[in-house]
Amino acid sequence: MDQQQPLPGGPPLEMANVSVGSDEGDHSPATRNPRPSPRGTAAYQRRRAVKACQVCRARRTKCDNLKPSCSFCLKTGAKCIQSPVDLSSFDPASLKILERLDELEELLRAPTGAPTSTDDARAPSSSGARPLPRQTNTTANADLGIDKGMVLPPHVETVMAWPILQPIVTAARTQTWAGTGSTPLSVAASHRSVGAGLAGLEDEPRRVRELLDSFFSHVHVKNPILDETSTRVLVQSTVLNGIDWSAESCLALLILALGAVATPLGPSHSTMPGSAAYTEAQSYFHAAQKRLGVVMTSDHTIAPQCLFLAGVYLMCNFQPREAWRCFVQALAGCQHFAFLSLGSQREYHNALAEDPHHRDHSTDRFQQAVYWSSWKSEREGRAHFPHLQDFGTDDHNSGTATTSYPSFFPTPPGPRMGARMHSGTSRAGIMTVGMMVTSESLQDERERTSWYFYLSEISLRRLCARIGAELLELREKHASCHPDFLAAVAANVPSYEEQTLDWIRSLPACLSFDAPPDKDDVCRFVLRGQALDIYEMICWPFLSAFLAGDGAQVHGQIGDDDNESLYQQLAQKGLDYHLYRLVVNKPGYQHRHHGTVYMMHTCYRSSLVLVAAATKCAHVPVCDGQGDPPRRGLSMPAGWHQSVTEMLSLLTIWSSETSEFDQARSILETGLISTLAE
Repeated sequence: MDQQQPLPGGPPLEMANVSVGSDEGDHSPATRNPRPSPRGTAAYQRRRAVKACQVCRARRTKCDNLKPSCSFCLKTGAKCIQSPVDLSSFDPASLKILERLDELEELLRAPTGAPTSTDDARAPSSSGARPLPRQTNTTANADLGIDKGMVLPPHVETVMAWPILQPIVTAARTQTWAGTGSTPLSVAASHRSVGAGLAGLEDEPRRVRELLDSFFSHVHVKNPILDETSTRVLVQSTVLNGIDWSAESCLALLILALGAVATPLGPSHSTMPGSAAYTEAQSYFHAAQKRLGVVMTSDHTIAPQCLFLAGVYLMCNFQPREAWRCFVQALAGCQHFAFLSLGSQREYHNALAEDPHHRDHSTDRFQQAVYWSSWKSEREGRAHFPHLQDFGTDDHNSGTATTSYPSFFPTPPGPRMGARMHSGTSRAGIMTVGMMVTSESLQDERERTSWYFYLSEISLRRLCARIGAELLELREKHASCHPDFLAAVAANVPSYEEQTLDWIRSLPACLSFDAPPDKDDVCRFVLRGQALDIYEMICWPFLSAFLAGDGAQVHGQIGDDDNESLYQQLAQKGLDYHLYRLVVNKPGYQHRHHGTVYMMHTCYRSSLVLVAAATKCAHVPVCDGQGDPPRRGLSMPAGWHQSVTEMLSLLTIWSSETSEFDQARSILETGLISTLAE
């Protein structure tokens, strides 16, 4: 039988049932010797080349190819770039490579934070390719002349990278031994003390009341996510009936743990590792940890409450990464709350538009409260870790979120039965209220102060976020010229300061800043430090222009001599604020609380700024050699050296519980020695 030949127009030769290169017609599939596949266009299925514009191509959407701009780009105002290159002769693999190169070019050219289509281009492609890290935008913006660290107070690592501090940092690192890791010593202690405080707890009702009083006075007052009356009943009932594996037992144990470790504002010597209170707290918390798995899949409000309180306890024990994970889980556990739905938000804003004083007390205020507390704690914790891969940090700087906060305030408590009772409208509540373990007046006062603080802190955070966002907008508007950026910020400084003063004037008497810092309670202490964040942020662009670059760069960043005097005044004011931060936070140096780790970071950054300024002042000439007055010089505020030395004691006090600041302590010590030598 003759050898069968492929028909004209049939499949390529390598797919025909013939043996190429042999005169014998062996038709066995096992003995086939197909020729190599060609590299040309015959090896690919022909298809029409991609003609979408670069924006639609990045979004993976269909482009109608209208000229000079497609419909999508015309609607969004984006620049429609349609490649003039004829791609019809390219094979699909080459087209894919060109497409990815276009995406990379678009990412590199886009400014940081600009609301362009590049945000969509970061999404993973259908092929499963891993998106580029967010840090790409930050790197790309280095060519724009104004780094983000020059606009907002950055993470302490950025300050350590300043050229003026490099000799000090290098010298300190050569003297610092390798740390044993970030796990604090308290973790090991917790495993040795398991169960030590649970035995006989039901026989000590007085101790339970003491722990409850401590919790509601020193912890819950800053985040009122629970109803004090019902929570006291729950904890006492749980202890009397026996601790089981329920979510209620988990909540009770967390409250007892925080109550054991909490103290009034001041030195927390009684809760240091090895003390009875510390061992008791670790015992309660370790027992609560075993029950956290029960609440992870629960839809009840108690689930995020437990996770949030677990995060607070971990923050008190210098475990910020583990605490942040709890805050993330707590926030995730709030996402199904009804008040977060679009319909509920629409009703809220409509009611608020009709009545600015509208308060819907039918809404579960404890759901709102735990959502708010989890939200701000998660954002604050995220800013603490600048290198998170899958959680964006571009919109957060040193705890200052520049994204929009949730559009509502949590609903404060409505009129209590006790208030109606005292007004004479009812006597039915006397017996019920009188059965509570604390007096009505004390509980009312604590609740009122707690919510005053809570709402004041939220409004302050919103103000800080709004000012931070405006500074970033000015930076994008004047991205190519630092002098123009500084001029724009200087023009807005009076407005920013007035807004902050308005907030300070609006504080109720129980939180007023009229008293000196050394008389603060914990609520006023926290608010005073957060208000200082705004003042520090307002002056940061001017102070960083003096300190962040070398001497040759400073004049180019400042601009002309007419504005230099104003900029120097603002930079000097910013330097004074950094010293004032150390003064304001000194009463809390030895106080264990939710924000101790964050306070250590901000105080360490302020200390580095003061050391950098002292080093810069030592190298700035007193005059220019012709008898003219000094130029671009800052004067060190009085007492800065003593305050930085006292700041070293803060790092030393907590060194037994965290090794995170070992290198920081060495850098500050080296910096102080260096400034004295000069």
